[in-house]
Amino acid sequence: MLKTAVLLPLLVLISPFCDAQTTIFGKTGLIYVPTATRTDDGTFQFGYHYNPIRYGFRYKDRNSESISFINLTILPRLEVNVNLLQYNNHKNLDQKGIGDRQLDIKYLILTETSRRPALAAIISPPFGINSSVSADVLVATKTFKLAPRVFAEVTAGIGSPYFFQRGNKVNNDIFADMKLGKKKNLTYQYLSGPVGGVNLRLERRAGLMLEWDSQQFNMGIYGRLFKRWTVQAGLLNFDQITFGTSYALNLRQSAVSSQNRTDEDAVEPETDLSGPSERNKVLENFENITRDSSGTKIAYEQRLYRNPYRAIKQISLALPDSGIQEYIPMFQGVPIGAYRPGRSAKFRNLAGQELNVSDFPLTKYKLDFWLQPVFAANFGYKEKPIQSNASLLLQTQFFLAKGLAFNTGILFPITNDLDNRPKKIRLAPTYLNQFLAFGQNFVSASAGYFYDDQYGVNLQYRHQNFTNPWSFGLQSGITGLYYWAEKGIYYEKMDNMLLLADVAYRLPYHNITMQLSGGRYLAGDNGARLDLIRQFTNVEVGFYIMKTSYGTTAGFNFAVPIPPGKIIQGKRVRLRTNDEFRWEYAYTRGYRIGERYRTGYQLDQKLRQYYPNN
Repeated sequence: MLKTAVLLPLLVLISPFCDAQTTIFGKTGLIYVPTATRTDDGTFQFGYHYNPIRYGFRYKDRNSESISFINLTILPRLEVNVNLLQYNNHKNLDQKGIGDRQLDIKYLILTETSRRPALAAIISPPFGINSSVSADVLVATKTFKLAPRVFAEVTAGIGSPYFFQRGNKVNNDIFADMKLGKKKNLTYQYLSGPVGGVNLRLERRAGLMLEWDSQQFNMGIYGRLFKRWTVQAGLLNFDQITFGTSYALNLRQSAVSSQNRTDEDAVEPETDLSGPSERNKVLENFENITRDSSGTKIAYEQRLYRNPYRAIKQISLALPDSGIQEYIPMFQGVPIGAYRPGRSAKFRNLAGQELNVSDFPLTKYKLDFWLQPVFAANFGYKEKPIQSNASLLLQTQFFLAKGLAFNTGILFPITNDLDNRPKKIRLAPTYLNQFLAFGQNFVSASAGYFYDDQYGVNLQYRHQNFTNPWSFGLQSGITGLYYWAEKGIYYEKMDNMLLLADVAYRLPYHNITMQLSGGRYLAGDNGARLDLIRQFTNVEVGFYIMKTSYGTTAGFNFAVPIPPGKIIQGKRVRLRTNDEFRWEYAYTRGYRIGERYRTGYQLDQKLRQYYPNN
């Protein structure tokens, strides 16, 4: 307690702000016990915790454990937590598995008021083969003000003594052979029975935690450094020490939605638009700028920003008092639609001659080069927890005609312990792409060497009205396998047929899209997939579940901007980073469930960015 008394004031002095404290598995809470504390919409946390040897969840008294996690408040009352438990000193174990991958979902049933506590339900979907860290619990939390800056968050709840587990050890079906198990048969009964605790905190800067986790009494301290970084430590059962750290940010605060965005948010903080030279420098971010004869509409192309609204705000600030009322962004020289910026941007579909609002002068486009990381990974074994294939692409794009672009580049390998591909500098994915727009109908046709080692042809169609929440699309392609061997390029027959259809609905709040797709996938399996996608202006996060004739799986994906954007830029040449990095993870591996390939961009993903309330 003396150490606590010394450390707590120190943390207070160096920590001006504190978000929600996380449990050992990354859920909002105390040490082991989760709470019903509400987190802000868009809060994203990631971190690491150490669990000591005598309290191991899988191999108690044999191995300590390392737990990595990510946690996202995907909706105002909904948290999704993903964690990976690994065993330290794995040579003492006979098993070779990576550890336990766990998904937890928390829903805030009731928010806290002056008279009632907050109430939350937490469940762990039984996707994994091992369920030793399953958390199915109902908790209530109430905050009491003890002094002007001191608060007590009191939590009480009940954890289920039962859990669902998969009896089938084959990993191609996450719902196979479900059985009801009892936690009393596990090595450690995590959250089985009554739980509770208190967080004595000084504002939201630091705190002292005391808890009963249904099995033992634990205590700990935490503090926030530099507003976003939390450090914490705990004493389990007055016996062994646990410790951890996490980092938090808000995806909405880092990129404010268009309705709440100020003009200054639309440009880089260091940009000064007070003079003509500064405004001209901003205009160098744009290409093929064309003003119509009435002077009220301007069309342009930009390839720097993932969010088109940011470009609209930039160009409107760089052209002040110009009489322009509508802004028409283009993609590969093809107009998308007309936007009127404001606190709530308005969109109008183009029609007739407006679709030809711009000619296609090649001289108005820069020689554009960009750096793009490519990363494929699987969870491996204890000896190699992450098996990955990482490369860096230097790519460029040549516009041949309106909507027609030739993409090519050079691939520089970095690491590869995922497959037997040689680490040699080689040609990057190289393909032709034709983009077309006919009012509310869009087409993307590609031919060449694609990503994911497929070559061939691909056709995508989408009906997309940006003023209507419904959209639908079709995709078809025929490809074959290729890869770069040590002595050249290797081909297989072009006999892989891809045929997919989808329908999507965009919910009116929180930029949520629900998408149902299905058909024939790359490996020849037939099935369907359901996606839940949340857009945070500059960041996109999605969760999905799918079932095909090869099995059932679930996973997540995300797309984020790649800093710094432009690196070197002149009037004719530019070097930049790609506008986004996109990655997808599936729980199963090795069963080829619902595989697809990429052709530079997916049409539905590209068009989704152009919704006016993005």
